[in-house]
Amino acid sequence: DGKGEIFDKSDPKECTSPKQDMPETVDSERMVTLWITEYMLNTAGYAYQTAGFLQYNLTSDDIPSDNPIKFKLTTDFFKFFVPDLTKAYPDKNLTLWIYATKPVLFNINKAGKLTGFSLVDVIF
Repeated sequence: DGKGEIFDKSDPKECTSPKQDMPETVDSERMVTLWITEYMLNTAGYAYQTAGFLQYNLTSDDIPSDNPIKFKLTTDFFKFFVPDLTKAYPDKNLTLWIYATKPVLFNINKAGKLTGFSLVDVIF
């Protein structure tokens, strides 16, 4: 009676996504059969998000020096968005903390093709 659910081993929590029935028939001609369901992918997204894996600290070191925009992650780059920040801290390096506040959600159509996924509420 498999559900195809993925858990965080250190903190196994039940995912809130609706469960899907697994196929009951198996092609006996094949040595191995693997079903990847929308539910399984969504439980993986839930496990990764609740374990804190869907976050990243972006620093200037992460941006190639030969980037075409000559983008540097400093307060000067954000002067048009947050002018007071540049005035208070001119040409200071920044770190952007990027994280998902909700789990990644996957969509699979009836033909079994991944039709989309969403990173909901990514915060910078």
